[in-house]
Amino acid sequence: MEILKKNYLIAIDLDETLVTNFNNDDNKSLELLKEIAKYNYVVIATGRPLRSSLYYYKLLGLNTPIINYNGALVHHPFDPNFPKSYISVKKEWVEKIIDDNSYIVNIFCEIEDEIFLYKKQDEINPYLHLDGGKLHIGPFKDTLYGDPNGAIIFSTLGSGEMLEQYINEEFKGKLKIRFWGCENYTLSEVYNPLTTKGNGIKRIIDYYKIDYYKTIAIADGHNDIELFNEVNIKVAMGNSHPELLKMATFVTSDIHHHGVYEFLYEFFCKQKD
Repeated sequence: MEILKKNYLIAIDLDETLVTNFNNDDNKSLELLKEIAKYNYVVIATGRPLRSSLYYYKLLGLNTPIINYNGALVHHPFDPNFPKSYISVKKEWVEKIIDDNSYIVNIFCEIEDEIFLYKKQDEINPYLHLDGGKLHIGPFKDTLYGDPNGAIIFSTLGSGEMLEQYINEEFKGKLKIRFWGCENYTLSEVYNPLTTKGNGIKRIIDYYKIDYYKTIAIADGHNDIELFNEVNIKVAMGNSHPELLKMATFVTSDIHHHGVYEFLYEFFCKQKD
């Protein structure tokens, strides 16, 4: 298959874009993206840690920086010349959130590939991406030795409004909160306001001096809004968050119908009349 366009930067999300249910891959899309990556700058932009995204990085044959933890960590896995960026929140703030809110069931945070889990709970293991990570379990005052990139909170169902109000009042301008889908808990993430995929991709675009009109992002989530703000061509999956769909230049099919492949083939491979 001939790749007709070259030297574009393509920022691409993983979960619900190329991967669903943590490890079910859209292999058709991955195969085409691997071929396109030979002639373009493909950048993974994910909320995942490096340990659970490195497989896809290597599968695609990439030699570009990667955005992990939604922009809290931006670095090149194999090139020390790329300036690494790590954004964190104060460990004391995470401890205070636990102490002040009795409806919090569990919480974990990370310092790169070290995982700090407040208490053992097997049902949340898929969220931890344990492979390759060093796990610490116990009260953070005993285990958490430094400032993490943020925290993932599991609280009782229906507690979201209370938690959001607490974060906004207690940590105004210092922390932000967003919520994720979860059946058994209110699942939320607190993070540094500077942590965005948009800030991460801007650094990478500047580093490679890519023309704005040759920048693309393909994604599905609310955490991709800032990413879309920094690129010219905004491709939303068919299963995307409603706010992301409003911003999209193109809306492709959902992951189950190989939406990434659909867009990539149309844009990079199909000869226009």
